[in-house]
Amino acid sequence: MSAAIADIEVRLGRPLADDEKPRVQAFLDDVTALVRGYCGSRYREDAPAIRAVICGEVIRWLDVRPGVVSERVGDLEVQWGTAGTQTLSSAAREGLRPYRRRLGTIGLYRI
Repeated sequence: MSAAIADIEVRLGRPLADDEKPRVQAFLDDVTALVRGYCGSRYREDAPAIRAVICGEVIRWLDVRPGVVSERVGDLEVQWGTAGTQTLSSAAREGLRPYRRRLGTIGLYRI
């Protein structure tokens, strides 16, 4: 069973308002797709660690707000934008490491 809105509500400690649910569902779909692509064939929908990573990333994405990205004092320059992009964080990639295919080498010998 993949992560659902109820999983996000439990982790947030509050029910989501009706107007928040479509955004959260879209984030769940997006993060799940990124995780599935990152893990490849080792993706397991029922793995608790994968569900935890998905929920954590959705909550992180919910917290990203537009704001000041860069500010310069001399000749006053302010740039507005989002604080980050919607990609998997390094913490998420680290949590998914056991579900990634490991690279290795195969020794070939001529007989």
